Amino acid sequence: MVIPEPYASLLGKLVGSLVVILATLGINRLIRGFLATRLKQSAGASTAKMLARNTVLIGGALAIVAIWLGISSNFSVAMGIFGAGIAFASQEIIGSLAGFISIVTGNLYQIGDRVRIGSVTGDVIDISLLRTTVMEIGEWVNADQYTGRVVTVANRAVFSDPVFNYTKHWRFLWDEVTIPITYTSDWRRASEIMLHHGEEYTVHLQAEAEADLRAMDTHFPAIEDLPVTPTLYTVMTDNWVELTLRYVVDARRRRAVKADLNRELLAHFEEMADITIASMTVEIVGFPSIRQA
Repeated sequence: MVIPEPYASLLGKLVGSLVVILATLGINRLIRGFLATRLKQSAGASTAKMLARNTVLIGGALAIVAIWLGISSNFSVAMGIFGAGIAFASQEIIGSLAGFISIVTGNLYQIGDRVRIGSVTGDVIDISLLRTTVMEIGEWVNADQYTGRVVTVANRAVFSDPVFNYTKHWRFLWDEVTIPITYTSDWRRASEIMLHHGEEYTVHLQAEAEADLRAMDTHFPAIEDLPVTPTLYTVMTDNWVELTLRYVVDARRRRAVKADLNRELLAHFEEMADITIASMTVEIVGFPSIRQA
């Protein structure tokens, strides 16, 4: 039995597409296995696997398009028409694909980075062709701790929303602890105590933080020379003297370090008779008269 030419051509394209799909899945599995044996489990290894996976998928998709449209002098014209149709029908998808290219080529973030994209903040756990998957932090949980939710963000968001990267070039942040004390307190002694505790918590990472900051300066020369040692700022208000300790901290340990510092400073100040933590008080000096009708 002879199969008519149109049906034979269609059958050949279907079989060819199936072969490409199977080959794409097989190549993807081989590459992932190769990378798993050559790279240690880390954020960089996950990023390499993500790039390999998406490259293989794009190659497979182009191969299938070539099978159905054919390789000829009109291939580029056909691809242009096909691309225009896809762009018109799927602007969101095209935008996300362009966002993926921008993320990879622009080095906006990679797997393992802590980022905020628009209103979503968390650690990047996957980057696909269309979406970035984030383990969320914040929301109803105070400070920088996981909520337990996994959030997906369309890659096109990088064009319309600001992208904040907490750990890309410098994995440290500056944080502050502010404590108000009364005007009758020994504010000089309180300042020394706060600086001492700040030094204890940051001395082990100051050298690394400064080295990373200098390395970051090679990429962004406009960054001014910034100190990584603890600094104390004093402000007089109408009610108290406000002491603010500024210090560097690992971006992922900000809440834990701040909690420990507050706890130790409170315990230390409780032992000092000449230091009193201030609080807002209201004194009622009188009540308006109430007239009865």
